[in-house]
Amino acid sequence: MDQSEVNRWCAELGVDTSVSREALERIYLQQNFALIRSGSPEQRQRLRDTYEKLAAYLDTQRPTVVVSRMNSGAGEPENPGRASHPAPAYRTHGPDPVHEKLNPFSFDSRLVNIVALPLVALFAWLLNLSPLSFFLRGFHIWIHEFGHATVAWLVGKRALPLPIGWTNVEGDKSNFVYFGVLFLLGVLLVAGWKERKIWPVLIALAVVPLQFYMTWRMPEYRADMWLSFGGVGGEFYLSTLLMALFYVQFPEKFKWSFCRYFFLFLGASGFLNIYFFWRQVRRGTESIPWGSMIQGEEDGGGDMNVLRDVYHWSNHDIVGTYTQLGNVCLVGLLIVYVTFALRIDRLPNRLLGTIWSG
Repeated sequence: MDQSEVNRWCAELGVDTSVSREALERIYLQQNFALIRSGSPEQRQRLRDTYEKLAAYLDTQRPTVVVSRMNSGAGEPENPGRASHPAPAYRTHGPDPVHEKLNPFSFDSRLVNIVALPLVALFAWLLNLSPLSFFLRGFHIWIHEFGHATVAWLVGKRALPLPIGWTNVEGDKSNFVYFGVLFLLGVLLVAGWKERKIWPVLIALAVVPLQFYMTWRMPEYRADMWLSFGGVGGEFYLSTLLMALFYVQFPEKFKWSFCRYFFLFLGASGFLNIYFFWRQVRRGTESIPWGSMIQGEEDGGGDMNVLRDVYHWSNHDIVGTYTQLGNVCLVGLLIVYVTFALRIDRLPNRLLGTIWSG
């Protein structure tokens, strides 16, 4: 092992070469926690790589003097280590403010939080008005089908959304679906907790009781109604969710800092498309989309037909409900935007950070 490399690793972590394995792990956790709140994923990954290399080196050496950055007793020196070569105090290697401000993959850049959503939404709107909107049609259809599928999964039924305008939903509830979704929510919760990310934890905790109610307590006729409603409804709330999740910092394994721009664009394109369509329906320049995409307007099994013929929704109910849903989603998105633009989201992060650090 090249000693110069070891010295470089120690310098990056702010420790002495005589640091113990236990002290190194403690210092790494402290630095990692500091970067979670103010660093980028790349900085945390670099910190972890350096820690693992130095830890592997120390594992091959005989333990030496334990180095700590804190006094463990009143009579101990503030900076323990060898008398001739004291260990340096713990230092937090925070991110460069200018770099973070201009880093498009940073969740802590106020500039990114302010300009990303309106710019991407403007681009999506212009693209929807252009002849290239044809290429977005398949994504809009898929969001519609995922609207059906997400309701089906929440009520415990198997569902396969296809981008051809069809979602296959089984009639019986499935324990595999219920516990499978519950397991995935548990993975999200545990990963978020381990990486000190509050929003994945809150999302998991919010969806778990909702899933339980919809699967085991909701009447079957109401579940079927939401399945029909969820197609167009999903175009509203799933598109809004994709845009809102742009600001949510998921665990590193999701690679969300990069992927979120793609989903932000899809969400903005889908929402603007469906929002303005139903505004036109309300004004009378467009008609309610009766029937289905596969069998045409005469298909009595279309979503709007089912809401009208089976659940007795009037045309006014259908138009008013979807129009109001669009308005609610728009207001909710604006609240999320203002919350993250003004850094109000840091308040729950600080509260949970106090619990974690304690």
